Amino acid sequence: MDGNLSRRSILKAALTTGAAGAAGLLSGTAAFAQGADGWPNRPITIIVPVAAGGIIDLLSRAVGDVLSPVLKTPIVTEPRPGADHMIGTRFVARAEPDGYTWLFASVPFTVSPALSRNPGFDPVADFAPLQMIASSPNVLVVPASVPAKTVKEFVALVKSKPGEFNYANPGNGSSNHLGMEMLKQVAGLDIMGIVYKGQPPAIVDLLAGRVQAMMISSSLVGQYVANGTLRALAVVAPSRLTALPDVPTIAEAGYPDVNVVPWFGLFAPAKTPAPILAKARGALHDALAGQDLQGKIRNIGAVPYPPNGPEAFASHIKNEIAQWPALVAKAGLEKN
Repeated sequence: MDGNLSRRSILKAALTTGAAGAAGLLSGTAAFAQGADGWPNRPITIIVPVAAGGIIDLLSRAVGDVLSPVLKTPIVTEPRPGADHMIGTRFVARAEPDGYTWLFASVPFTVSPALSRNPGFDPVADFAPLQMIASSPNVLVVPASVPAKTVKEFVALVKSKPGEFNYANPGNGSSNHLGMEMLKQVAGLDIMGIVYKGQPPAIVDLLAGRVQAMMISSSLVGQYVANGTLRALAVVAPSRLTALPDVPTIAEAGYPDVNVVPWFGLFAPAKTPAPILAKARGALHDALAGQDLQGKIRNIGAVPYPPNGPEAFASHIKNEIAQWPALVAKAGLEKN
């Protein structure tokens, strides 16, 4: 009898536990569905992994201004600079995947694995691509004191004085830096990069002639080209820029392999629920197709990216990750 009671007790406990588990599972499923349907119901934070005031920060705020009324929630830009973009990127990789924390990333997002032994994130495994937003091509410039008027003249000048010229590098792993390193390789130049903490201090030394070249963001170069203090030799872009119609592309100048074009795009943590990702991607796609956001992006000095799906963005990321190790190795850059 005791054995029967024991068996009945075990069976009852199992049935009770199973019912409770099923109820919990149903409750969790309902909560998931409700969270997806009700998203967003509080502010979304876009983390920019650089200091406020730069192009990533400005683009993030432009996106937030346009997207906030569409999603009917505040969108806040929060700078988390440091460690060549890695601090802010790590923060988002470890954030709750609930759709309320996004990352606004650029080229260092894909370069970090090639430059760091332990970047603290995997750009493919830890993130879900939302939408590529814009590009901001770099422009190869020299100060007015350098006599070269074309890329070929610049290459010939540097080759005539090996080791005597320097270029401004506004940050290891930046598109500005990698673009110059790529030009060095394909043109066979002996020119040294001088590292600066960002483009503004690099521009100061460029204008003073303490460095003889730089790949500078197109969003920053206009005033200097207009007043003649800098001479634009080529734009690193698939086509000429509207703002600099007389400046050839780097391919037109004879160096089509120098193709490091800065991009800017949004990501969410990898485990963000699919319905939330779909809603966010749809809103971003529609915003990027509209004249309001396109106008804001152009006013910043960037070029709106054609709206497309996350698959194209993911493919772009994987292609970039694959190309950097060889370039980093050839440039002699050591992993930190």
